[in-house]
Amino acid sequence: MKNVALVIMLYIVFSVIFMTSCDRPKVTVFSNCVIPSFPAANSIACADGKIASIGKDLTGDIMIDLEKGVVYPGFMDAHLHLAWYGKAMEILDLVGTKSAAEVTRIVANSYDGSKQWIIGRGWDQNDWQEIQFPTKEMLDMVAIDQPVYLHRIDGHAIWVNSSVLSICSIDRNTVDPIGGKIIRDSSGDPTGVFIDNAMDLIKRFVPDNSNNDKRRQIINAVRKLNQFGLTSIHDAGTDIETVNILKELIAQEQLTIRVNAMLNNNSEDYQEFLSKGPDITDKFLSVRTVKIYFDGAMGSRGAALLEPYADDPKNIGLILTDEKKIGEKINQFNAAGFQVAVHCIGDRANRLALDIFEESGNYKSRNRIEHAQIIHKDDLPRFFELGVIPSMQATHCTSDMYWIDERLGDERLHEAYAWQSLLQTGTIIPGGSDAPVEIPNPLLGIHAAVTRQDTSGWPAEGWQPNERMTIDQAIASITSWAAYSMFAESYLGKIKLGYMADFTVLSQDLSTIEPAQIPSVNVHFTIVNGKVVYKK
Repeated sequence: MKNVALVIMLYIVFSVIFMTSCDRPKVTVFSNCVIPSFPAANSIACADGKIASIGKDLTGDIMIDLEKGVVYPGFMDAHLHLAWYGKAMEILDLVGTKSAAEVTRIVANSYDGSKQWIIGRGWDQNDWQEIQFPTKEMLDMVAIDQPVYLHRIDGHAIWVNSSVLSICSIDRNTVDPIGGKIIRDSSGDPTGVFIDNAMDLIKRFVPDNSNNDKRRQIINAVRKLNQFGLTSIHDAGTDIETVNILKELIAQEQLTIRVNAMLNNNSEDYQEFLSKGPDITDKFLSVRTVKIYFDGAMGSRGAALLEPYADDPKNIGLILTDEKKIGEKINQFNAAGFQVAVHCIGDRANRLALDIFEESGNYKSRNRIEHAQIIHKDDLPRFFELGVIPSMQATHCTSDMYWIDERLGDERLHEAYAWQSLLQTGTIIPGGSDAPVEIPNPLLGIHAAVTRQDTSGWPAEGWQPNERMTIDQAIASITSWAAYSMFAESYLGKIKLGYMADFTVLSQDLSTIEPAQIPSVNVHFTIVNGKVVYKK
């Protein structure tokens, strides 16, 4: 009997041990690494997608050698366009073209005489020797009978040919919509360039992507973003279809990046969420922000300015959405638990938006102004005072610095991209890329933030160098500050016990190298939820 009892007892003990071991989550240890925020440590243990331990020579069930890489909190892009970035990877790439003629040569290579639309993006007349908008006739010479639809690099203007105008029934009698402008010749005929809300006259005729196309483009975009070291993104203006695709990918365990989705200002997209409240049930997808466009962009002279453009004295830019409607929606969305992100580039748009936020009184909603590129000095402290977060993109500065003085004139240049002036008021600045407008490489953003130079080192002292960020500020902008701006500061943006195991592993420590070297640093690993999603 004693033997039987002993056997039973042993059986029970071993069963408990076995069951316990089965229930215990496997521990993954990322070893052989440098952790700037923990200089004495060389390894991080993770379980259930979270950081379980940080220390020296840790061991676990799964050991992953980071090959002496430097570990940072997972990099975040606080403003990009996910589906648009994915689509941009498949259409004509016009970025960097040096003339309208170069663009037409690219279009000519795609011409096949069919009725299929030729779609592209990335042209920028500011990069051309003749700095003026192109015309439909230039496209007609290479594709007279096939529709051509080309987005300007900032997404705030399109250039089309005569075929598109015919399809859309647009002629000299077509009226400019509110918040939009049809560029016309001396006779009043449309030239083929449409600014901001005028683009809607064309967009509704452009063939839609299929759901499968969009799914493929999103998957490809995420894969590319992981290669840049990105673990989280803020999708600045998305739709229900994209949200549903993301949910499908999560269910299939195929989404390898966290997404803070900002819903478009479209009742079809936000109405269901408005009635149910924010969707924050999954740490891979948060839907608690609504995006509203207030003005246009500097490059197409649609940004709303307090004083006229220096190079267009009769133009003060465009207001795309009525102020009263914005105020009503801010109150409506904030009351339902949503953050509101308003696109404002010009100093007039920024001031008006701040006025509206002040009137609303919703100072704890973490409302945002996206871009905040041109800010009057009197409005700088209002961001912190009103609890409004300026979400900015550093590479916009280094892309625009070649011509922004022509738009603003010397007297207003101090208003442009005033990062340090804003930071000194006490606010934070989450950083992003606005991809596909800029390359979503966070290292390029960090370099632009700390140098205010292009990658060739121009200008030698930096453009308005007093507004540079420190390296710590630049890193915070794409980690902890970006996390705070999406209500995720309790689990993202830091290497800390209990936080999500999201890491960007670089070849070098950004604090110990010359700023000019930052763009050449390599991403060795991207880790999301404790899993390697990219390895160089």
